[in-house]
Amino acid sequence: MDRAQHIVTEPEDRKKEEEHIRQALRKCNYPDWSFDKVKQQQATKSKKTNKKTDSDSKSKGMVVIPYIQGVSEKLQRVFRKHNFSTAMKPHTTLRKTLVHPKDKRQTTETAGCVYEIHCQNCDFTYVGETGRLLGTRIKEHCAEAEKISSKIHTRATRLTSVSDQHKSAISDHVATTNHIIDWEGVKILHREDQKYPRWIREATWIRRRGDKVMNNEGGAAFNLSHAHEYRPHHPEHI
Repeated sequence: MDRAQHIVTEPEDRKKEEEHIRQALRKCNYPDWSFDKVKQQQATKSKKTNKKTDSDSKSKGMVVIPYIQGVSEKLQRVFRKHNFSTAMKPHTTLRKTLVHPKDKRQTTETAGCVYEIHCQNCDFTYVGETGRLLGTRIKEHCAEAEKISSKIHTRATRLTSVSDQHKSAISDHVATTNHIIDWEGVKILHREDQKYPRWIREATWIRRRGDKVMNNEGGAAFNLSHAHEYRPHHPEHI
């Protein structure tokens, strides 16, 4: 009956085929009600198929959920009741198991960079550069600043310290204001391994900070024009 229903396309030919099947069943002693029952089952099956097709065509969207045995199947049935199609993805992949990203490099372990140090008591910052490890340069700044801070107790001793020559503008700032430097908040502004381009980057960042930079205090300023005297002939390094 299924072959007659799906293979034969013309209605008249289908009726002839069904009559031929009915006669063949009678010769095999099948009662007429068996033929009618099969016809009824075919009609019921066809209605269910059409209903399912209409339901699928009205899907509200696709939901992707991670596959967890015993849980994802239940969620899938819930979404299906509300006309949502579901797709499952593996929760643990081979990539997650085997691939481990590299640890992030610490700021103090970076070499060849332009850096910035903030003051905790005011808006002034110090912009510097180094070709060595940044942690080594910061320790040098910190050692000199602490040496100056330990000497400043009175106004007279502070005035004497201000007149002294120091190695960096940070030391001058500490000697002048008796402020505390934020050594933990050191920030890398730019990475550059070559010395002359790094000088230019340093001077550029000093210019950007305007009048809130320690480098402009006393004789510690580093002019952009001075950096351009050593400017290399390769524009791509700038």
